Amino acid sequence: MLSTIDNKLKLPGEEDSLQMNNFLDLNYSKSLYFSLNLFEKNIRLYKNYVNLVTGLGFEWNSYNFKKNIILDPNADYISASNTILAPSSATFSKNKLKVAYIKAPVLLEINTNSENPNKSFHISGGVEFAYKIGSKTKQVYEINGYEFNVKQHSDYHLADFKYSSTVRVGYGDYFTVFANYGLSQLFEKDKGPEVYPLTAGISLNF
Repeated sequence: MLSTIDNKLKLPGEEDSLQMNNFLDLNYSKSLYFSLNLFEKNIRLYKNYVNLVTGLGFEWNSYNFKKNIILDPNADYISASNTILAPSSATFSKNKLKVAYIKAPVLLEINTNSENPNKSFHISGGVEFAYKIGSKTKQVYEINGYEFNVKQHSDYHLADFKYSSTVRVGYGDYFTVFANYGLSQLFEKDKGPEVYPLTAGISLNF
């Protein structure tokens, strides 16, 4: 999801001077987050009850727009006023902004069972730091029976660095519920609407 600084997912029409709802109005069923933590390090601070957790991994964010907008990579400011509207006859099946990051978490973890981590409830919280390594838009639409598949790589004024607060709660190595709250803006300052990414889901260890 994307949120404003006031923690709103969508602005009322009278407040939407920048037409930010063109960005905030996402199709949540098709907006996905995937993360892979390839290297993880647990540093014991007190037995196995309290640990410092860090590592290095990757994440991929896919924001699926509800409206038939196409971001202009050459615009000075990413907003609805300088998007290129698709023809009214176009029927979209995909309309995504995809962003990839390399990231490193720094978490404080508390476990209920020091002897057997696989039979322990755990809760952790901290910060994730990320650096953007790629971004693109992807549209799949049909006009008069012809299908078009368009991909365009650009930075779209997305901020290079991202940091988020994160909370994780789970049991053993089997199941963890997590939520990440963006502390930095998705776009560069003064180059796009002031929106912050929010993600939530489950994670599995293997």
